[in-house]
Amino acid sequence: MAATLIALITDFGWRDGYVGAVKGVIMTLNPEVKILDVAHEIPSHDILAGALVLEGVFDYFPPKTVFLTVVDPGVGGKRRGIVVEVEGKYLVGPDNGLFTFVLKRKSFKAYEIRNRDYLLPEISATFHGRDVFAPVAAHLSLGVKPEQFGPIVESAELAFLPLIEPIQTPEGIQGEVIYVDRFGNLITNLKPMDLPQGSFIIEVEGEIIREIKSTYEEGEFGEVIALWGSHGRLELATKRGSLASKKGWGIGTKVKIRKP
Repeated sequence: MAATLIALITDFGWRDGYVGAVKGVIMTLNPEVKILDVAHEIPSHDILAGALVLEGVFDYFPPKTVFLTVVDPGVGGKRRGIVVEVEGKYLVGPDNGLFTFVLKRKSFKAYEIRNRDYLLPEISATFHGRDVFAPVAAHLSLGVKPEQFGPIVESAELAFLPLIEPIQTPEGIQGEVIYVDRFGNLITNLKPMDLPQGSFIIEVEGEIIREIKSTYEEGEFGEVIALWGSHGRLELATKRGSLASKKGWGIGTKVKIRKP
């Protein structure tokens, strides 16, 4: 099953030419493959942020897509490179937890990248995105099968991020902010099943939110609102503004759910 699209998710940014080098390798090996830039402004070395971005887009891409996903602070170290086959799509990148949110909810097969025949002849210790993962993605688009890159890796051997789960408290449920998007909206680890039945209030740093809105526009200017975001998680925001900048809240800010 040759891949037909390679979707790029990295923390490389646009200033230094790293994205261009990755694309150059892919196009040298397969000039016909489609390449799509999904995100290159993941905060540097922020594996959790990369995992959330991948989760947010995975289901909206067609079969035969390769997600070349590189947020790799451990490049050159002991972490392995992997290819994962998931629902007719592929994940390519470092085994450092980047694929946590996708793999926790889907069936998959993972393979370690060992076969140097499919890598660049010279491998930099600092740029596996170019020298390892880009050629692997390109070879997938040429019809190379995942098992040709190396041995299977059992799910128990893969690296998964330690998920920050909501906790039960004497007052109710406590979650926290796990990601801040470019609009300054705060995405929490709370999902619909975490919230109690019936009425409740949301408390953040002494601020009380008494209802969950449906859209950003339902709030008043300057009001702190809660709504279910596109990630399927409870999100905190303010109308046409950055809540993170306005309140100084960020990753780790506690979000308490309790009865009125």
